[in-house]
Amino acid sequence: MIEIRSLRDIIRLFFIFRREFIYAAIATLVIAVAGALFLPSRFESQARILVRPNQSLSPPAPTTLSADNGFVQPSTQRDPVLDEQKMLTSQPVITEVAQAYLRAEAAPPPPGLWQHLKYYTKKIAGLGKELARRTLVAFGILDDASPVERAARALAKKFEVSHDPGSNVMDIAFRWGDPAVAQAINTAWVDAYFNARAKASGGAQLFAFYQGQTEQLSRHIIELQGQLHERLKTLDAPSIQQQMDSIATQLQRLQQQRQDAVTSRESTRSMLDAAQKQLGKLPTEIENARNYGLNPARSDMQLKLNGLIDQRLTLLRVYLPTAAPVKAMDESIAALQAQLQAMAPNVQLSRNIAPNGLAQKLKQDMIDGVNQTAGLNARIEAIDGEMSALRQLRGQVLAAEPDLSQLSLQLSTAERVYTQYTDYLLHARIMRDLDSQRLSNATLIEAPTLQPARVFPKTVPILLLALPAAIGVGLLVIFLCYLLDRRIHDGGRMQATFGLPLWASLPDMQDPNRPPGAHLNTGLFRIYGLLPRDRIQQQGLILGLTASQKGEGVHFVANHLRLVLREAGLDVEISDDIGAPRQPGCVTLVTAEPISKERALLQLRDVDVRLLVIEARHTSVPTVEYSLSTLRHAFGNIDGAILNRRRFEIPAAFLQRFGGLLRVN
Repeated sequence: MIEIRSLRDIIRLFFIFRREFIYAAIATLVIAVAGALFLPSRFESQARILVRPNQSLSPPAPTTLSADNGFVQPSTQRDPVLDEQKMLTSQPVITEVAQAYLRAEAAPPPPGLWQHLKYYTKKIAGLGKELARRTLVAFGILDDASPVERAARALAKKFEVSHDPGSNVMDIAFRWGDPAVAQAINTAWVDAYFNARAKASGGAQLFAFYQGQTEQLSRHIIELQGQLHERLKTLDAPSIQQQMDSIATQLQRLQQQRQDAVTSRESTRSMLDAAQKQLGKLPTEIENARNYGLNPARSDMQLKLNGLIDQRLTLLRVYLPTAAPVKAMDESIAALQAQLQAMAPNVQLSRNIAPNGLAQKLKQDMIDGVNQTAGLNARIEAIDGEMSALRQLRGQVLAAEPDLSQLSLQLSTAERVYTQYTDYLLHARIMRDLDSQRLSNATLIEAPTLQPARVFPKTVPILLLALPAAIGVGLLVIFLCYLLDRRIHDGGRMQATFGLPLWASLPDMQDPNRPPGAHLNTGLFRIYGLLPRDRIQQQGLILGLTASQKGEGVHFVANHLRLVLREAGLDVEISDDIGAPRQPGCVTLVTAEPISKERALLQLRDVDVRLLVIEARHTSVPTVEYSLSTLRHAFGNIDGAILNRRRFEIPAAFLQRFGGLLRVN
């Protein structure tokens, strides 16, 4: 338990765990240097392949007989270079590389003593490894595998392929212990990849397939042509298909003419029916002129009305408007006006009657329609006769020569398929030639390189970073030790952790780093200052000292505290008996046994003040917690704690030299 309050406490951690720091740093340095000097070297051979997903040098070669080959829209979500990477790391490619590697390993060693030594040493090591593997396989620990499978797994671990996002270039890297071998294996890998692509494209297979099919169709067409020629020779006809096409054309033409004639006849009949109905509704005579004039009866009545109006005006000169004669005159005028309104102002005086021209025209059209219908009927009968003759002729041809049409159809189909297969054969041949020359949308832009400089281990960077890494590992070890250390080093967090007040912190008198002002009496006088002096003068005081374990300094504290109290003018006695008496003006120091012993509780039963002595850098937090739990369970309370042998980890010389710079005091 260390309280971190300032930079000084952090520096204390270094000096507390200085030994662990040195061990971790030395171990890191040794591992780094050993790795830089003795790790097996690795050399890398690199190659680059450019893949153009949307560009292909090969023409499309259909694999079906359909003229429409279809089009597959490339996905915009998946990177097409990933498929090339999967092909590059596929099992057939790795197996081919492993077989090439095993063939190279089986070759005789190159000339030279050193080369022979390395070759036979590797052979002996391989035999030992094979013996161990067979032993493990016999016990069922490992699965049995062929040499090719084992070599493929070993090579796959050393092979890497990647590409940057948005880039179409695959970066290939292969690491091995020999740069020449790494280049050879990488070259074999690239060759196997292009062979796999050529095999997957199917150019050679398609060429062989279409070539065989074309030759077979050619022989079949010659055979069909010979059979058809012999049949036509017996019938003395140039071509059955031409004759059938001619008959079909004539029938189609006559059928169309008959359909037009029937349509015209039906439309004419419909016109005649409509004209007949319309003719019944039309009059035979019509009025072509009318003479209108004024209505004489209405004119006569208008004169009478005007006379009555004059008579009324004459009466108004003699009578009032309400007089009886005037009212009678008004009624007569109103009646006459009503009759006048009911009469028409004009009447027909005369009219001119003539025959209806529209009816005459409609009758003439009906006569023409009847004549046209008769002509159409005759035409339809003639067309039916021609069609019947053509159908009879077609039936005769079909009945006489049914096999000729089948032979013609077979020949036409075979010729059409032969034309398509010839085109496909040309495409397949182009694909085969392009694959053989490695001309496709994948191009080797950088051949496998020979790099004599090793990529692992990097000796100079490792040696340069060894010291900083050692310091970093040492600091990490210090931090882990700080987290795992449960010992009590100081009393800064005593109250917060245990709920126990710290009465005094006594320095270790044998500490070489102890500052000049850190005296033992300072802590002891602090204990004296916390004692109840009035009670000591009146009743006396029994002060009990105990510890969690033996050897934590109970007697040391009691002896030195006795000297301080005596200098203060108090009578002091040290006792380890049970039930020590109290005397006014006297302080009895009871040095109890450790808490782990039963007698300690008996010794502390009648004391007035109970203090727990804790040895710094030795007593742990769980031990103190157990002791406090025992004391609180037995007595209900404990007055305080004394931290004994408090050490000052930071050397005084360090503080004098760097204290001002780091502001540590």
